[in-house]
Amino acid sequence: MHILVLGGAGMVGRKFIERLARDGGLGGKPVTRVTAQDVVPAAPPPAAPFDFETVVSDLSMEGEAEKLIATRPEVIIHLAAVVSGEAEADFDKGYRINLDGTRYLFEAIRRTEGYAPRLVFTSSVAVFGAPFHEKIEDEFFTTPLTSYGTQK
Repeated sequence: MHILVLGGAGMVGRKFIERLARDGGLGGKPVTRVTAQDVVPAAPPPAAPFDFETVVSDLSMEGEAEKLIATRPEVIIHLAAVVSGEAEADFDKGYRINLDGTRYLFEAIRRTEGYAPRLVFTSSVAVFGAPFHEKIEDEFFTTPLTSYGTQK
């Protein structure tokens, strides 16, 4: 199985890839290849039982999503983001990375005939705003209080 990790050089991306290297598989299937995409190079995990490739690119650039999915990875882990403090400080950057980059990815997948990867999109409790109930049900309104929450 080929896994594409967007934001693969970040903290969560690195830990996820290291875990894949330790486990050698995901969901009972062996991992044969991992592509780690980020705006900086991702370090290969030690003793990985799979082929590892790092791609330095910006997902929010038009056409980049198509390049990343051209090999049709079976699983895409979308961790690429500008986090809340930076998204608030640089409003345009937050929207470009968090919203436009994600939209480009979804559109590239949608336009690729016969391609339906498993996509894991990490998000944030910031989409809900406050106050929170003890349990957030499906009907809980999304009322973000920040631009980051809106972007996610």
